[in-house]
Amino acid sequence: MGYYSRNYYRKPRAQKQDNPELVARIEKTAARGTAVMTDWERNFVGSILESAKKWGRLTAKQHGIYQNIENRLDPANIAARKSWNDSWNEEKRAAIIFAANYYKANPPYFSDAATRILNDFSYVPGEKLYRKMVENKYVQRAMVNATVGALYEAGSMVTVRDSSSVGGTAWNHRGKDVIVLSCETDTMNATKGARAYTVLPVGCVEPFRTQERYLKKKR
Repeated sequence: MGYYSRNYYRKPRAQKQDNPELVARIEKTAARGTAVMTDWERNFVGSILESAKKWGRLTAKQHGIYQNIENRLDPANIAARKSWNDSWNEEKRAAIIFAANYYKANPPYFSDAATRILNDFSYVPGEKLYRKMVENKYVQRAMVNATVGALYEAGSMVTVRDSSSVGGTAWNHRGKDVIVLSCETDTMNATKGARAYTVLPVGCVEPFRTQERYLKKKR
């Protein structure tokens, strides 16, 4: 029994491998990134370089992290990032700030990135993150909605649409006239006509909130 418990089930010790290509690759990355690596990346690369020299291999997790660092330090990628940073302007900043506010109003996506963008004016997000946050159809629709001004001004008389698509409290006032008390200045909604309004039904004392798409001009 002692033999089986101590020897038969013992996991064989991994054998050292000779892998000069891996060692040379890590050494190249270490030399290339001297000035641009973070302290953590510098320590990590130094650590895996020792492992590569000793064992000739990395663990799957180490290799994944290393590949990300290696890719970031590739001269072509460094040049692309510099070009992106040089192209950064107020138009892009306004777009990413709008997107950040959109995701704050419509969680949970890009929560951490949105927080950093809104709290750190000097932060320039990478091109990939920028395009993901700004150029998707939802943010683009929300931008259009925000650009188009409100259809109805405060104090104007409008009518609640008499349609089955009317939602919320407005359902109980379909076909009735209401007075616009106020409307949302900055809309953060990708749905067309989703700008919020506070309206007061004629003859009533209790206002309610509804959306622009549920209203129409009084005839």
